[in-house]
Amino acid sequence: MTDRGFLAVAIFSLVYLIILAGENSPRKLDRPAASLVGAVLMIVAGVLTRREAAQAIDLATLALLLGMMIVIHYATISGLLDALARTLVQRSRTPSQLLWVVCGTAGLLSALFVNDTICLLMTPLLLMVSRRAKLPTEPYLLALATSSNVGSVMTLTGNPQDILIGQSSHWSWGAYALRMVPIGLLCLLLNGAIVRWLYAKQLSGLEMPAENTLAEPTARLDRKLATKTGVVISGLLIAFLAGAPMDLAALCAAVALLIWANRPTEETFARVDWALLLFFAGLFVVVDGVNRAEGPVFARLAPLLFHNAGSLMQLSLFSLASVIGSNLFSNVPFVMLARGWVASHSQAPLLWLVLAASSTFAGNLTLLGSVANLIVAQGAKEECPLGFWAFLKVGIPSTLITTFAATLTLWVYRRLGLV
Repeated sequence: MTDRGFLAVAIFSLVYLIILAGENSPRKLDRPAASLVGAVLMIVAGVLTRREAAQAIDLATLALLLGMMIVIHYATISGLLDALARTLVQRSRTPSQLLWVVCGTAGLLSALFVNDTICLLMTPLLLMVSRRAKLPTEPYLLALATSSNVGSVMTLTGNPQDILIGQSSHWSWGAYALRMVPIGLLCLLLNGAIVRWLYAKQLSGLEMPAENTLAEPTARLDRKLATKTGVVISGLLIAFLAGAPMDLAALCAAVALLIWANRPTEETFARVDWALLLFFAGLFVVVDGVNRAEGPVFARLAPLLFHNAGSLMQLSLFSLASVIGSNLFSNVPFVMLARGWVASHSQAPLLWLVLAASSTFAGNLTLLGSVANLIVAQGAKEECPLGFWAFLKVGIPSTLITTFAATLTLWVYRRLGLV
C-alpha cells in the first residue's frame, strides 16, 4: 500500500468510526459532519486535488434527492399522505388484518415517497391506534420499520442507496420497477408472515373495538394543495416511466409545486434535509479518494465476489457480502464503494439489482441498520421502547429470507433472459 493509499484508507476508517459511534462520537460529530471532515482531509492530505474532489460529487444524485424532498414535503403538509395512511389503517377489522395493512401500506408508500418519510408519518398513527384499540404496539412498529425498508426496493426513488444506484447504473425507473416490484411484493409478504408468526400469541384472541379506533386527524386535509400535489406526483411518475432523466424530472416537479402551491418557499426550503445532501456530497469525495488511491487493490479482490456472477451460488455470496458490508459501513457508503466494481463487470445489469436488494434488506438486520428503524424507535421511545434484541428477533430471519428470495428471483430472471 502506498503512502497515498494508507492516508485514504485511514481517512475513510476515521469517517466510518465516527458514523458508527453515532451520538457517542468524539466532539459530537454526526454523519454529515463526519463526511465533511473526511472530504476536507482527503484534499488537505493530498489524496485528491480540489478539482478531483469537485468532480467526485455527483450533482445529478444530489439534484434528485433535493427534488424528491420538496415533492414529499408538499405531499406531507397537504395532508395527502396522512389521509391515505389513515384511510387504509381505518379499514382494518382484526388485529391480524391491521398488521397486514401496515405492512402493505408502509411498503407501497415507501416505494413512492422514500421510506424515512413514511416511518416519520406512520409511527404516531400506529401508536394512537394501538393505544385506543388496546393492542400490543411492538409488532406493528416492527412491521412498519421492516416493511418500509423492504418496500423501498421497488423503485429507484424508494431510498437513498437506490437513488445512488439509479444514477450510477443504466437502469431506467420503469425498467427497474418492472423487475423489482414483483420482488418487493413477494418480500413484503414474507416479511409480514415472519412478524405475524413471531407475534402470533400476542395477537391471538384480540379483537378490534367496534367504534372507530382513530382519533380525528391532527392536521386537516388541504384539498386544494393535495390536488395540486397529486397532479404533480402523477406527472412525475409518468416522466419516470417515459424514461426522462430522474434528476431533471424531480427538479421540474419540485419547481412546479413551488410555483403552483403559492406558499412561502422559506418554509419548504427549511424542511429540506440539507444535512443529508451534505452527507452524500462528503461521502462522494471520501469514497472517490479511496477508489483512486486503492482501486487496483480492490480490483484484485473483486473477482472473489464476481467470478461466475451468473450462478446462484455466486450471486448468493455477493448478496451476503453486501448485507455484511452494508451493516459494517452503512448501506450508502457501501454502495458508493461497490458501484465502481459493479459498473465494470460484464454482468453489471444483474449485479445492480442484486446490490439494490441486498443493501436495502440489510437495513432490517439490526435496529441500527437503517435510518427508518431509528425514526420508528425514536418516535415510539416514550410509549413503546424498541429494544435491540427485540428488533434482532425479527431482523435476522427477515433479512436472510428476503435477501435469498430476491437473489433467487433475480437468478431466475437471468435464466429467463429478463436481465
